[in-house]
Amino acid sequence: MKSGQRKPFSETIIAFHGRPLPEAAIPVGYAALIDAFELAVPAPIRLAAIGPRHKVYEADGWKLYTPRHRPEANLGGHLTFALRYEGLDLAVLKRLFLVTGPEPIATLVRAAPTGAYARRIWFLYEWLLHVRLDLPDATQGSYALVVDPGQQWA
Repeated sequence: MKSGQRKPFSETIIAFHGRPLPEAAIPVGYAALIDAFELAVPAPIRLAAIGPRHKVYEADGWKLYTPRHRPEANLGGHLTFALRYEGLDLAVLKRLFLVTGPEPIATLVRAAPTGAYARRIWFLYEWLLHVRLDLPDATQGSYALVVDPGQQWA
């Protein structure tokens, strides 16, 4: 397990921290990060999971995605999924960054320095913690909005 991760990413479950899922599914995004890193944060109003069906649907405070949406079972996979499909949850992100420390985040950025999600993660880490990562300034890549106005008020 990586720095700060206290337990492996979950497989199929029927309830998450007392919240039942509409069907057996695999928590992803913020739910997976909260669980694996044991983050002491309020759970987001809507959580995400990977269901067995090939249909995206919402029920009981969960949004279930198809198996093809399943991210890699690592920090980068779940963090990218969260930003792509769930929007920003600054409380979860700040607590996660405090638990992981800078090196796992810098490693994510080094792996894809011009990637839109890597750059968002980089910016959010430095902005939320008021700490610069040990990375050279970005000189390539296009501008990427941190807040997706299609998901949240920007």
